[in-house]
Amino acid sequence: MLLVYLDQNYASRVAKHLLGLPHNEAFGEFWAVLREGAGRGLWVAPPSPFHVLELHGGYLLPTFRRLFAEVGGGYWVRPWQEVVRRQAERGGVHRADFLTRRGSWDRPADLDPLWDLLDLELSGSFLERVRQAADFVVRRLGLGSGGERLPFVRVLSRLLAFRSAERERRERLADLVDLVMAATVVPYVDALGADRYLREALARIGCGRAVFSGRNAEVRAFADWLRMRRDEAERKGLS
Repeated sequence: MLLVYLDQNYASRVAKHLLGLPHNEAFGEFWAVLREGAGRGLWVAPPSPFHVLELHGGYLLPTFRRLFAEVGGGYWVRPWQEVVRRQAERGGVHRADFLTRRGSWDRPADLDPLWDLLDLELSGSFLERVRQAADFVVRRLGLGSGGERLPFVRVLSRLLAFRSAERERRERLADLVDLVMAATVVPYVDALGADRYLREALARIGCGRAVFSGRNAEVRAFADWLRMRRDEAERKGLS
């Protein structure tokens, strides 16, 4: 079974399609494929506490609940702190450390432990910036020796290093959520729907495989990627 994750932008565009709002036709095509494969048990696309945080209980919440009830397989992404703790305890990436059957639309992600992450002043080469960012995250989360090797820290520190070099990047309120979300989900998922900036950043740090932005052409490419996985499963007799 494949793991698919849709960030807030992707899930919102699908939800707007389901509400009949215009200019979301590509997401309608994507949704049809995603829903079909989820119904056949080929993949799951779970909700996460990051979705809850960014929704703020807004008008899309009922549609999000319906959407993820159809494609989430009854799973949730664990809170990011729990994912990191389990990585540290088990020394690797295990799906059980990422997914849970216990989640709630009333429990948003808590980013307070990393509230000032975007204020980091990094300097030097890219690798030096990665080390500085990793040191900060390890100290802040109390991860101890070897914490810099955890998948969460490795992805987050590289994203921070990339971001620090983008001097023309305008600050966005959602940046902190995006970075922590990506560091949480990228080590586990087979495909990710994200915004264009995050897709580019992940590609630049070597984590861009099967990451698709919300541009219409890429949304349709994501649908094609799912169709290919479906066809492969059919050839292998898995469905």
